[in-house]
Amino acid sequence: MPLNVAKIKALEPKTTRYTVTDSAGLGLEVQPTGLMSWRYRYRLARKAAKINLGRYPDVGLSDARAKRDELAAAIRAGVSPAEQKRKERVEALRSVTVREFAERYYTEVVEKARKNPKTVLRYLRQDVFPKMGPMPLAKIDAQDMQEIIFRKRNAGHGQAAVALRNLLKRIWDYAIVCGAATINPAHATPVKYIAKAKKRTRALSEAEIGVFLRAVDQARFETRYKIALLLILLNLVRKSELLLARWEHIDLDRGEWLIPEENSKTGKDLIIFLSRQSVELYARLKPEGVGDGFVLPMGKSRNQPITAGTLNRLLKAVPANLPHFTIHDLRRTGSTRLNEMEYNELWIEKALNHTKKGVSGIYNRAEYAKQRKEMLQAWADHLDSLRGFPEPA
Repeated sequence: MPLNVAKIKALEPKTTRYTVTDSAGLGLEVQPTGLMSWRYRYRLARKAAKINLGRYPDVGLSDARAKRDELAAAIRAGVSPAEQKRKERVEALRSVTVREFAERYYTEVVEKARKNPKTVLRYLRQDVFPKMGPMPLAKIDAQDMQEIIFRKRNAGHGQAAVALRNLLKRIWDYAIVCGAATINPAHATPVKYIAKAKKRTRALSEAEIGVFLRAVDQARFETRYKIALLLILLNLVRKSELLLARWEHIDLDRGEWLIPEENSKTGKDLIIFLSRQSVELYARLKPEGVGDGFVLPMGKSRNQPITAGTLNRLLKAVPANLPHFTIHDLRRTGSTRLNEMEYNELWIEKALNHTKKGVSGIYNRAEYAKQRKEMLQAWADHLDSLRGFPEPA
């Protein structure tokens, strides 16, 4: 007997999915969760097939029958409903705008893969959406991409232009996977035509370290920002690891800072053994009675940390008058100088939170806690001497 609304409302889920038939190949599939979907079974070229017509009650009984009748007419003309639906889905994807698909990419890929996806969102909002947002993604060509990439390059932001180009490439790669595009226009703009790759070999000399430390002391910005720059150099941590630090991770009595796995680039917990100087700097940062929140909050809010861009701007504002270097170069400086001081490379790599590759990396689980603690204290004392402070007794 054909279905009616009363029969449908009386259907109950079972431990396994089942289907109740209506007529002429139409049926309603009931899942153990209670979800119900219309299925149309048909034969074309002597082959049995079925197609989903939508969920009930979004698609009612009369609408499901109308869809079935429409598809049955197409089948009689030799048209495959499954192929027709695929073409409609592809056509719908091809009409999606850059903004719509970029937001999908951000939700489905970026937010799941990155601990801090705000940089990607900033490029989308500032560079991509204003120019290309309303345009159909499938109609974007190499010239459209080059226009926004070269605008950023010509404004003097070469490396940012490279990052923008690479973001566009990843979006279109995903679009091809999803069927929203067939070619990737970003390939027509090689990185070598945007900016020269920066050499990642800058390490400050000991004289430069002294100049930098004294310049930080003299800089005209808030003390907490000065402390942030000093903590990078003292503890050899990444920007993200410092900025995501919360007071619950810091134990000043034990002189330990836990970088939890969700904040660690390696995906593993790491304890930073704080030197006496680091403990003193953290103590200066911690307001009375504060037990949670970010160590370096944005403004008066304790729920959002300062950004990596803020640290980069602060570094440029330090009146050191030295050849260009970056925040990351402070880590490289520490690694270089500690190697020159003949500390064990394994201790240094562990302090930098690097993962050693190869078989030795798989089997070596040593934490070198005692050695790292002594090494970072010696490093802090050495920085004091370079700044001009007396050597500890």
